[in-house]
Amino acid sequence: MQQTGQLVAERAAGVEGDMGPLGHPRLHLFDEVRPLFASTGLPPEPDNYELLYLHVSGADPTLSREVERALAAGELGPIQVQALRKAHLGDIAAAELQLLVEAAQGSAQALAGRLRAGADDLRAYDDAISRGDAELAAQRSAQELAELVQRLRRANALMMASNRRLEADISSASLETAKLLDRLEAAERSARADPLTGLLNRRGLDDALQRALKTALADGEPLTVAMVDIDHFKRVNDQWGHAIGDEVLRCVATHLSTHARRLAGEAGFAARHGGEEFLVALPGLGLREACAAIDNARAVLARQVLRRADDGASLGRVSFSAGVALLRAGDTVEAIIDRADSALYAAKRAGRDRVLPERRV
Repeated sequence: MQQTGQLVAERAAGVEGDMGPLGHPRLHLFDEVRPLFASTGLPPEPDNYELLYLHVSGADPTLSREVERALAAGELGPIQVQALRKAHLGDIAAAELQLLVEAAQGSAQALAGRLRAGADDLRAYDDAISRGDAELAAQRSAQELAELVQRLRRANALMMASNRRLEADISSASLETAKLLDRLEAAERSARADPLTGLLNRRGLDDALQRALKTALADGEPLTVAMVDIDHFKRVNDQWGHAIGDEVLRCVATHLSTHARRLAGEAGFAARHGGEEFLVALPGLGLREACAAIDNARAVLARQVLRRADDGASLGRVSFSAGVALLRAGDTVEAIIDRADSALYAAKRAGRDRVLPERRV
């Protein structure tokens, strides 16, 4: 991948935005994706291609690391692709979405059938009124008039009953639609949430951070973003197993989320960026204030000794490294995350278990 990055840089520098005779400067990524389809046996479908393209492009380092692990273990199949897409891209499961669509179609068809029946009833009622009107125009005996009135009363009663049925059907359809909307919203929330920690996943994170950026820039308020990485997390999995590792992830997730809300109110949030990496957004806090706040969260966590629930065995202390960046005018979500990520890696290179601000230029 490093060699690929150098090739991209050389081509981009050479062509300066002109695709040139070799085509688009990122065309080589297609050549990198193709052998992955061959080695994994995945069908060349759009969902699979999108995931592998994001991997080889390096657009999502955390995703790339998880794909690399799956490739190394020979486990990158359709099920793994679906899980990775759900975790990183927020896909709603196709089967779940299909059920929602089928339920909506069934409800719509039932209501359409009832509306057609109602229209038939209305035409029948209109015919009855028209015939009655014609009969009234002719001279009739008292007996004939009485029979006509009875027929019109019966037609009116039938129409009223039809209207009541239609009202009930419309009310039922409205209730069913509301239930379907609730199910769709629940599926959408699920698609934006990390199933392990309950925090926002990458899709939810991108949307929430985009809104936070727009609000901060519009209001002229500061916004800081911290990239957080659990120190030596691989050791936890290697020593205690993935089940305990998952518990550690949940513990850190809750810790960061609690601190984010405590520091920045309802606007503050934590999200799982992928693997053992998290992002914390702190609207209203400047760079120095945010660094101090995240460092306090780090220190509080580092003082805690985690123990296994079943036997009380000590898992030791868990620490994290973090990098913090401040929103600048013209920033994109990618730009501020990149600067926070660079500060994070500076903290890891400096020895871990520390918080560093972005480098100011």
